[in-house]
Amino acid sequence: MGADRPPGNSPPATLGGNGLAVSPEFSITTRDLPDLHIVGLHGELDVVSADGLTDVLVEIAGSTLVVDLSGLTFIDSSGIAALVLARNRIRANGQGQLMLSRPGGIVRMALEIVGLGPWIVEWSAAWDD
Repeated sequence: MGADRPPGNSPPATLGGNGLAVSPEFSITTRDLPDLHIVGLHGELDVVSADGLTDVLVEIAGSTLVVDLSGLTFIDSSGIAALVLARNRIRANGQGQLMLSRPGGIVRMALEIVGLGPWIVEWSAAWDD
């Protein structure tokens, strides 16, 4: 962390080359399969890291978009809002659908509390590397 940045204030994650977005607490990986895009979210999805996530997901969409939440350790209302906005924009633009898969305990609980449980789908073995 830079000396000019107060502790706890991290820069937002940004999409870089090779389908990776990286910050100290959050990263995004992407993988393309036939008629399917898989986006892996890793770390903490919060007010800092959620900035720009909607745009990244909408840009990747074009068919089915599966957001793999297995690497996510935390999500707050900003992260949930980014996922909801992305799904709404993808559907409104006719770009396919956004589904969530493999959320861990606390992430699953947060999604279910806000009513996003129906968005969660079982992981398919065909999606593995």
